[in-house]
Amino acid sequence: MDRLGMIFGSNPILLALVPFITIAVPMAFLFSYTGFGLMVGTLQLKGARSGRSIFDKAARQLATAGLVLGWTMLIGSRVWLFFKSDGYVPTSFLGTMVELSWGVFGFAVIASSIHFAVWKPLANHKYIHAFLAYFSSINGLFSLFVLMGSVRLVAAVDLPNATELTLMDLFNFSVIPSPLVTALILILPLGLAMPPLAAIIWLFIRRQKEDYGRDYYNVLVTWCAKWGLVGWVLVSTILLATVWLDLQPMLAPVIAGTAPAASLVSTDLIEPVLRVLLPLFICISLRMTTRAELPMRMKPWLIVSFLLAFGTARYLHSQVTGFVF
Repeated sequence: MDRLGMIFGSNPILLALVPFITIAVPMAFLFSYTGFGLMVGTLQLKGARSGRSIFDKAARQLATAGLVLGWTMLIGSRVWLFFKSDGYVPTSFLGTMVELSWGVFGFAVIASSIHFAVWKPLANHKYIHAFLAYFSSINGLFSLFVLMGSVRLVAAVDLPNATELTLMDLFNFSVIPSPLVTALILILPLGLAMPPLAAIIWLFIRRQKEDYGRDYYNVLVTWCAKWGLVGWVLVSTILLATVWLDLQPMLAPVIAGTAPAASLVSTDLIEPVLRVLLPLFICISLRMTTRAELPMRMKPWLIVSFLLAFGTARYLHSQVTGFVF
């Protein structure tokens, strides 16, 4: 933060945005990648059952997006580890776990690469090919838990009592509620909710390069929106529960009559309110898209929704790196 202050000290807006962006964007892209395989495999199965080429084209488009995201994140994380390695001893337990988590994620990326590479050889074996897509995505979702565990370990190095903590202290799931439990519950739903938004953005990007017709993109945007709506409703429900748990200590005196209702008006309410409003906006946007006659005209709403999803990704990171002892 001191280094950022030296660079952006004259611009407080940048000083606030840069730390947010450097965490939220990689987290959002990481979670976007991991669920692409499930969407691709489902599209391939729909194509095999219906015999319509539209689903195979869509599956290939999303598989390409997953490949780009996967290798970008794999190479980017390797670069990040290179600069971060001065914070721990490479041959230590922490170093081993960090390298192991990178390897697990790398295995998922290689699996998705193999799925993409054998597209033509397995053109007549769509069910086998779809299985490879599901296999790569399951590995990607599993890697999320491993990666978030490594992120927590790296964050624990900066704690004042880091040398006194054990793994049981760092991964104590018996404390409920706690940031760790919240992160554990939220990882998988967000891994399923982020990919449809990223897929929609990818469709917008490829619209001019791969012009398959307006109907094609309208069908695909609607399909992705339906998938995303289920995921974001689940994420919103979880975040609403966390907000309720966070606000209970503030609400208890008001409910008991020992404090005036005006005491609830506080800057402490801003973060919880935004935490739940952002995913609710995304749900509304996706719902409107599923009901729109021309879903492509929902482009501004969907782009804003994708950007707002960064906030949820940043919140998850804050829970992964939050400690309660």
